[in-house]
Amino acid sequence: MRRFVALILIVLLLTPFVGEVGAADNAQPLFKIDMTIKVAPVVIENTSTWLGTFKMYVVLTDPHYRAYFEYLASNNTTAAKEEFKDFVKELVYDNMKDNLEKRYEAANISSTIYLPSGGPVKVLDNWSAVVTFAVANFLISDGKILRCPVTGNLDFVYKGHVFDYTWERLTLILPQDYEIANLAPVPDDLSDNVAVWNNGDFIPLIELYTHVYSYVRFLNATQKEISLQYDPHEGYVQFNATFTGANATPVIITQLLASFKATMNIMSIDTRQENGSLVVIGVARPEVAYKETSSEKIWKAMVKLPGAFDSISVVGGSYVIAPDHTLIITVTEKKSTYRFYVYGIAAVLVVVVVLIVVRRRETKKKTETEPEKPWEEEPFPEEDEGGGE
Repeated sequence: MRRFVALILIVLLLTPFVGEVGAADNAQPLFKIDMTIKVAPVVIENTSTWLGTFKMYVVLTDPHYRAYFEYLASNNTTAAKEEFKDFVKELVYDNMKDNLEKRYEAANISSTIYLPSGGPVKVLDNWSAVVTFAVANFLISDGKILRCPVTGNLDFVYKGHVFDYTWERLTLILPQDYEIANLAPVPDDLSDNVAVWNNGDFIPLIELYTHVYSYVRFLNATQKEISLQYDPHEGYVQFNATFTGANATPVIITQLLASFKATMNIMSIDTRQENGSLVVIGVARPEVAYKETSSEKIWKAMVKLPGAFDSISVVGGSYVIAPDHTLIITVTEKKSTYRFYVYGIAAVLVVVVVLIVVRRRETKKKTETEPEKPWEEEPFPEEDEGGGE
């Protein structure tokens, strides 16, 4: 009886489904597939590339094949799992691999598929499995856009017939520090660079802006203002640069700070969000030229800005713009005339004091050297010589 049942199952498996001929545009009939593609830049053997890592959770749904593998497992579980593993590899992995290789060949782009050490298929319970592999050159750059060269509908070949390679859910995970230029068709859900599509048979159009081009787009879309102040006594320039009109991602902020550090002798720098604008606050040490006249002290401080600004203002000085976005700030300080009066009065007072001291010393010296007069007695009054009465 068991042999009879096995024979019936084998006949059913080997017999094409009714209506399979010309089955293109029909869903593949065997599996429920939930696919995730994670995209990231990597370095492999000292070469930079973009890796697309596929993880496909597949569940066998066809009742005939499920009965067949259950029958095999009842006799030998290990053998049944090995055969199921080969079955999934041939239909799920090999079909996807063929799709990708044809797309890369048509685009004249070389690529490499990387497999886990145990192979692309790991068998799970209940006739399910996880298919894992990674594809290099999953995104290709033209300097502005990173684009997927394998976009398009997928084919699933089964028993010599072509079906749509359908999945119930596709989740695309993109690096959060890259700006999305385009995703098509429009995903059913998109949040934090994670896109989700339901019930499809394609690899979507994926386009990201390169970091450099995202930075250029940010600069082109913003109103750029900078205010500077040079303190000649401290020897540094304080500046506030404001960028208004576009959202600054963390990557753009990093690149913006790097541009300031590359052109200015930065002592300290930071950013803050203020009223929808990005503000860069910093202190830089400029190159300084100094000269002095009889009435003025003049400082010329030179700083090279990271690029062109729509508005420039200098507090406490004037400026001119030299080539290559170099700003020359001039600060003039008048010499104070009251100091000369103070110094003159002090000098006169010193002279007067010296004269008085000298005069007193001379007077004292003269008094001490003059001889004393001898003692002279007062004459007695003369007696009256007249007689008495």
